Amino acid sequence: MNAPQRNRNNQRRRPQAKRSAGVDIWRQAGTLPDIKPIGVPDEPGALIRSLGDPPMLDGTSVSYIFTVIIERAAALAAALALSVDLLVDPADD
Repeated sequence: MNAPQRNRNNQRRRPQAKRSAGVDIWRQAGTLPDIKPIGVPDEPGALIRSLGDPPMLDGTSVSYIFTVIIERAAALAAALALSVDLLVDPADD
């Protein structure tokens, strides 16, 4: 014998979310801010080291790996800034 089918008309409907008015994506963009020169930090891994070792299940220390990755990212950012003449001259300090 088949199970009786539920009457779907009795189910409650979720209230419809109100739609926002939308954004005109083709509008004229505003002016960009002035470009500021970029300086190379003396110690890019200092912030991550100040947080301490991340919690790892097996007790291994990976803060050295995070520091190497951050230093590499800082070097790439400095190279990119140098390529477009946005790097602060160290003699200006």
